[in-house]
Amino acid sequence: MKNPEDVFKNEELLHIFESGLDTFAQGDFVTAQKIWKKALEIDPKNELAIDYIRSLEEEIPFEDKKHAYKELLDEAIGLLGKNQLDPAYELLQMIIINNPDNSKANKFLDTAKGLLLKDYLNEIGDTDAVIELKKNMDEIMKINLTKESAFIVSMIDGNSSVDELFTLSGIDRFIFMRNLVMLLRNDIIRLANLRRQR
Repeated sequence: MKNPEDVFKNEELLHIFESGLDTFAQGDFVTAQKIWKKALEIDPKNELAIDYIRSLEEEIPFEDKKHAYKELLDEAIGLLGKNQLDPAYELLQMIIINNPDNSKANKFLDTAKGLLLKDYLNEIGDTDAVIELKKNMDEIMKINLTKESAFIVSMIDGNSSVDELFTLSGIDRFIFMRNLVMLLRNDIIRLANLRRQR
């Protein structure tokens, strides 16, 4: 999770989190969840907002959950229509974690994943490029990586290409490319200019 102090440097986010906490304290969990969803519109990868929303799942009564999930799904579909793929993906994931049989949510999640994968592959570019670590292991150990990202980092030998590491990893293609892009964006890895010699 991000340091809350980092989140609160943004005044608008601070106001949203305070409003959500006040609403939560009054026992209105559904409204608190809606308020914290607004934080994702400002910062789609805001881990604190995602954690708060997920933590409410146990508190919201079943009937309210059904209504909340319908609203979440409508919002996710709207975000997909605006090409805001990352927040749409996060919202759809939240729905499916607790409603794995929701066929409509699964359909739109597949759509979001397909569009995101295309974007990730465009960002990566040449999948024959060799992956190298940009940070040393001491620096990397201080970063809160996902288990998939940590596994990818552990496989990097400075000689293997994107395609080779993907094949060896056994990780789902979308999850692999998503984590690889996050590692690139956070300057943890780089792609060598030279293609892997076959």
